[in-house]
Amino acid sequence: MRLNVEEINLLCMVDAASREKAIQGLQELVSMTDNEELQDICKQTARKLEGMTAEEFSEYDFTAYAGEFEAE
Repeated sequence: MRLNVEEINLLCMVDAASREKAIQGLQELVSMTDNEELQDICKQTARKLEGMTAEEFSEYDFTAYAGEFEAE
């Protein structure tokens, strides 16, 4: 199961060092927001990650934008 751009961008916001940490981060986002649309995409993405192997997950690079928004 492939992740779409929206899901990849979401995963850049959480600790995606492992599939398990990413799922945990998404679950934390769900509990921290009242925004139903954000909750839905977090849940959808978590379900996709649960269906992936660690090898499939490792094919993604969630650090592509790391540091891009940090203050200079």
